[in-house]
Amino acid sequence: MKRRHGKVDPYTLLMVVVLGLVNRGPTSISQLGELYGEVSGQRLARSSFWARLNGPFSQLMAWLLDSIVAGSRSPSARPPGVLSGFTDVLAADSTVVKVPDVLRGVWKGTRRNSAKAALKVHAWIRVFSGELVKYKITPEAFGDSRAFGVDHALRGVLMLFDRGYASPSLWRRIDSVGGYFLTRIPKGWNQKVVSENRRHRGRSRSLVGHNLKDVLKGLKRTVVDVNVSFRCRVRAYGVGKARKVDHQFRVIALRRPDGKYALYATNAPEHLLPAHEAWNIYRLRWEAETFFKTAKSSCALSDTPSRSRHRVETFVFAALIRATLAMKAKARFTRLLAERDGRRINPGQWMRWWNRQLHRLLDDLIFNDTPLDNQNLYAMLADPNISRVPSRNAFGRAP
Repeated sequence: MKRRHGKVDPYTLLMVVVLGLVNRGPTSISQLGELYGEVSGQRLARSSFWARLNGPFSQLMAWLLDSIVAGSRSPSARPPGVLSGFTDVLAADSTVVKVPDVLRGVWKGTRRNSAKAALKVHAWIRVFSGELVKYKITPEAFGDSRAFGVDHALRGVLMLFDRGYASPSLWRRIDSVGGYFLTRIPKGWNQKVVSENRRHRGRSRSLVGHNLKDVLKGLKRTVVDVNVSFRCRVRAYGVGKARKVDHQFRVIALRRPDGKYALYATNAPEHLLPAHEAWNIYRLRWEAETFFKTAKSSCALSDTPSRSRHRVETFVFAALIRATLAMKAKARFTRLLAERDGRRINPGQWMRWWNRQLHRLLDDLIFNDTPLDNQNLYAMLADPNISRVPSRNAFGRAP
């Protein structure tokens, strides 16, 4: 039986899909088909082009994204400043993307966003470069802590996440593989204090044996650093049964200007994570929000113009590829030029320039060792927030 040879070049099709959606806004599959015709010189019927965006092509996009992510997992250098005791600092977060209601059997929504169907993109972002180092796509109703995934690659790594990951059982698993975490504590939690990590002058009140929220009432200390007992669930392994155990974690309370305390939980000791630095370190978690803003506003993550599962997956993978390549290129540009000259690059300005010159930038900033040197480019990409230093710059280096 003679094998049929298709006239569509898969490499050209891949590049059209990856590079064809670079700005937020309605872009139809028909427009991508027209773009493919301009690039390749081949005219395809609309149905013929749509048929190419199938399951195998979606798997190809996933393979490309996985390859890029795999290349970002090993950090190029240790974190700077006070964070140098960790091998890496990552921020975990998720974002929701609405999809057509017909896909509710695949990606069930929670109806909080008035959508019957929605998918959730879970991501781990390297805070000093903005690179995507791990991702997972689930239905919106899938819990953040369930999608986290703990393995020995976390050894020596500091994870930053919000209250969506407030699970002592998750914290215990991170601790068991030699990883570290820093997170906010939900307001309703009121566990018991087991011991104190710092001494105070005079006849200071003892906090041991009291519930956390109760001892903070009327307290005027700037920093409270204690160990608190949390109830953790241990999953069943083999013939063993699931059980609950008590595990101690460090809780840092920093007094805010309004007199209230901001509470942070961590397993990092004082010599790795000083109590008074918890607020500045936790601010780095915002880099995950910056990545998602880039993916949605500049890389079309929110635009899924199809009712087909495979095409939606294709567009999501393409958006994540564009976003992480943009952040990798920004980190390289900063490391080669901007950091040397003491410049700060604004992410929004970078994305606008990146999208206008995407083809040339892929060659100049990723595959070519010859750096760009243009003072007008610096002026355009410079961060306008002169008086407010970004969180990542507070530690001495910020790609």
